[in-house]
Amino acid sequence: MIFLIVHFLLEIARWQIGFTYLLWIVLALLILKQSRTYLVFRIIGFTIGLLIISTSVFYAIEMPIIKLPEPAGSFKVGNSSFIITDNSREETHSIEHNDKRELFVEVWYPADLEGIQVPSEKKLWEELYIGDLDRVSFFMNYLKGISTHSFQDVPADLKHGPYPVILFNHAMQMFTSQNTLLMEHLASNGYVVVSIAHPYESLRVNLGERTVLPPFITSREKFNEAMVWIEKSSNPIEVAKDSMTNVQEREERGKIMLNAIKNSEMNLVVSEWVKDNTFVLDILTSDNDYIFNEILDTTRIGVMGMSIGGATAGEMCKIDGRVKAGINVDGLQYGMNNHIGLEVPFMMMYSDDGAGVNDFLYVDSNSEYHELHFRNTRHADFTDMVLIWPIMKMAGQSGSISPERMIPLTNKKILDFWEYVFKNASKPYESSPDIVYSFKPKE
Repeated sequence: MIFLIVHFLLEIARWQIGFTYLLWIVLALLILKQSRTYLVFRIIGFTIGLLIISTSVFYAIEMPIIKLPEPAGSFKVGNSSFIITDNSREETHSIEHNDKRELFVEVWYPADLEGIQVPSEKKLWEELYIGDLDRVSFFMNYLKGISTHSFQDVPADLKHGPYPVILFNHAMQMFTSQNTLLMEHLASNGYVVVSIAHPYESLRVNLGERTVLPPFITSREKFNEAMVWIEKSSNPIEVAKDSMTNVQEREERGKIMLNAIKNSEMNLVVSEWVKDNTFVLDILTSDNDYIFNEILDTTRIGVMGMSIGGATAGEMCKIDGRVKAGINVDGLQYGMNNHIGLEVPFMMMYSDDGAGVNDFLYVDSNSEYHELHFRNTRHADFTDMVLIWPIMKMAGQSGSISPERMIPLTNKKILDFWEYVFKNASKPYESSPDIVYSFKPKE
């Protein structure tokens, strides 16, 4: 019991082994018991105890506290965040009258640690558990036992800047640091990465005085509504994918998918997220007093994202002249401007789940278009979750490729693209056992 108390005080109380905590306390109390228990009750108790311990062992293995790999670049990595309010826009998701759109923004940047004796390491995925206690923070709080390689609010490296700016958009119901290893990789190689949380469509957003959760987490009724909405949105896409199976020509495949998504409500989601990106860019390109403002090269701005965030990146490339290039990571290209072809360099990254769904984007591109299909992968393999939660492979959410192979591979390919676009590096890609590569030159 003393060791248990010390564990609670000095380490982290983890829900994964909460079952064992309970068993330990019960067994400790049973020491005080004077009389003997019937054999049948002892057998039942032993069986229950064994099941409880097995459950804790399973979760401890499948959702462990691990040591993250270090970024490979030459810069140390700083991390900062801020909250901004777009007073020109109503928050359409809020039930409160006249609520304005608030955004949480997280930034990774090249840092200067000279003179800082003990910089504070950021903990993994902090936005999922800091602030209010709720369902998400309860289950994610154990992640504070995992340190990243980013240092909180340290000075930016002014000597080697300014640096290109990359906006990042997370997947639906995900969060700003879902790709922490990628953010650190880019920042350590001389990029400023600005990740935007989209409240009510992020898993959890801490806005200082309040925490915003998506409605489906807080209400059974909203959860059921969300399931119906997802099924309604997904059905036309699945039908289109089936129809494309035996069609080889990209143009015909593109027409099938464009017809399936033209009236989708997801187009409105992308439109809203584009407004979030535009507002953040307005802030970054104006005078501001953030600790990294002096190192931004606003003539070299790129946008990337995963899933619906990738669609947002594609849309931004079409309509915002400040954006010089973009990356869509395994996202179907929803949006209000699919009648417009791309005019800037673009990279499309596919898992086996999504391969070929954006052939219309390839066909209509007027600039160079890089397409990478990663073999033996699923959608979630493009996030850090497959490394943090091995349970995802057991649940069928990850492909046969290992996260130890997949994460460094995708991070390198993404960095190679930005180096090619912004630093005049050589054209980076070719097919390999892991990747099928296609390229369309600028017309």
